[in-house]
Amino acid sequence: SGLMYSSLAIWTKTVGLQGTAMLNGRRVPTLDGAAAIAKSYPGDYAAVNWLNNSVSVDGVIAEAVGGSYSDYGRVSAYTGLPTLLGWPGHELQWRGGFELASGREEAIRALYSVRGWEEASRIMRKYDITYVYVGALERQSYPETGLDKFEENMKAIYRSSGVTIYEKSD
Repeated sequence: SGLMYSSLAIWTKTVGLQGTAMLNGRRVPTLDGAAAIAKSYPGDYAAVNWLNNSVSVDGVIAEAVGGSYSDYGRVSAYTGLPTLLGWPGHELQWRGGFELASGREEAIRALYSVRGWEEASRIMRKYDITYVYVGALERQSYPETGLDKFEENMKAIYRSSGVTIYEKSD
């Protein structure tokens, strides 16, 4: 029965080995992990490509936090830019505890949700955040009223297809 699960799991997890990349209107297998995001979130895919070609790896990027094996953490995963937290469950699982990541999910929620710039600025200084990413998942996860402060207090360095990337200006 263990072998049966393995066989069926491979078929299920790979969508029948069809792949996630599209070529001439049909799915094809690929080793390109970004192919799925290109299909599901084309705006994010374009922004990630822009980040890879335009910014240094020195900056910390803030992005929405979400569940394991989800699309959250996509920006840091595909750019290599460090982020505060991607998948909280994985931090717990792989680090054997949550001490290092403690308080980060709440800090990110506050960063994206609070209306006042003073609180957001304090969080950005504490975690040395250089870039704030606002895409579909951030808009879905946090209130729109909390996102206005970035437009008013940071420099928009990228804006296209529903994605805006802000850079701190000190």
